[in-house]
Amino acid sequence: MTNWYTFNPVDTVFFRGAEPMSMGENHTASSIFPPPAHTISGAVRTAVLIQKNISFDDYGAGVAPKDITDVIGNAGEEAPFNIIGPLFMKEEVLYIPAPYCWFMEKNDNEKNEAIKVYKSRSIETSLIKTEFSEIPWVKGNQSELVSLGGSRIKVSDINSQKKSIEVARSGDFFATEERTGIALHENRRVRTGHLYSFNHARLKRGVSMVFGIDKDLPFADNGVLYLGAERRFGEYKKLSGLSVPFDGHSQLFMSLSILEGSEEANNSIIATGKIIYLGGWDLNKGFHKPMKGFFPAGTVCNKKLNSNFIAIQGG
Repeated sequence: MTNWYTFNPVDTVFFRGAEPMSMGENHTASSIFPPPAHTISGAVRTAVLIQKNISFDDYGAGVAPKDITDVIGNAGEEAPFNIIGPLFMKEEVLYIPAPYCWFMEKNDNEKNEAIKVYKSRSIETSLIKTEFSEIPWVKGNQSELVSLGGSRIKVSDINSQKKSIEVARSGDFFATEERTGIALHENRRVRTGHLYSFNHARLKRGVSMVFGIDKDLPFADNGVLYLGAERRFGEYKKLSGLSVPFDGHSQLFMSLSILEGSEEANNSIIATGKIIYLGGWDLNKGFHKPMKGFFPAGTVCNKKLNSNFIAIQGG
């Protein structure tokens, strides 16, 4: 059973990418949106501690109540639950990542109307890279085909028989705003003559982020979440009646979240996009986390690797 929640930040949000910012070389920080699932996982664990009046010091020292650590995990360890998504909901309609093994005509890329979609017919094709011309079935009527990966589709279209569907882009859900800030010395004093720019994301009117939790947690039905190192916050609320087709008869399965690279994942992938490298700050150790590679949401595998995967149709 998956418990679903909406999240609406009160302002812009910023989740920094992995690229370093070197003084005198690069004054623009890369950003990632929507945030990775593990960022939301950390926010949920923090919210549980606050709601249960458990101090962060006790949690970090390993003396928090066992009934809590059994369900949210110990400090410094992976959470024993999965976050599904995050996804987008626009005017009560849920949008999920589009599979990287679905394609569209290149000249349809910017259309706002329903467009024809070409679906892979077999899982026997090895990892689909960018040289689509070498794959016999990836041929369009008017132009070369491009992957739908990185776009969003309605959840109701993932297993429909429709030949043409709506394909939504990032700009349908959020806008980016450039923000400029001052640089600081280690003692937090202003560094003279140095500014940095950041691209923040702002959800559009009528749009919410949606995430699922694959286990029951001592987590209130509504409250406040603080996301990421920037401590951007917003209101979350529990959803009811949301239907996502996790199960089905298929040889293809798509991840709704980014997928950490592993030997099993590498051997199971049918289609994917550009690898994402993420690190972060380990609050428990007070040091940087090691960099890890992740496959993007919408990655397609020949088996269901975790609770983030749903069955999808081929052509």
